[in-house]
Amino acid sequence: MSQLSKKEKAFCERYFERGDIEEAVRFSGISKNPYELLRRADVTNEIKRLGESVDKNIEAIAKNALVRLMTGNISDAVGLLYSDKPDIDKLKELDLFMISEIKRKGDVTEIKFFDRFKAIKSLLEGFNSGNEAVPFYDALIEGARKLGNEYGD
Repeated sequence: MSQLSKKEKAFCERYFERGDIEEAVRFSGISKNPYELLRRADVTNEIKRLGESVDKNIEAIAKNALVRLMTGNISDAVGLLYSDKPDIDKLKELDLFMISEIKRKGDVTEIKFFDRFKAIKSLLEGFNSGNEAVPFYDALIEGARKLGNEYGD
């Protein structure tokens, strides 16, 4: 089994965090085919390992997401709101984590954000933790493999 490079580890971490293969590629700067990476046992084992550590720290991760909702920057979303015709490639680079819904009718674009007060309330009230992370990421890995096979990667 090979040892993962720094870029491969960064890919695994971002793919695990976000579940978005394209974002993981951009974030890590890898030049390899990401679907080929996800076929490697050492890569999938690293993603699973991250999932197991998440199961132990799910509450901290959820708290971090709530803090991000409470304090996140909305400038990318506002820029999108004032864009006449957004470029699809540029959309992929925007941080739209704060957005709960986007509607566009003709020339009118409506963007709804997650409620910061609800995030604060949830953070203060606490929540139940579960052990859903590992099966979820196993499903992500399997889906990426199937996509890679479908597109001949």
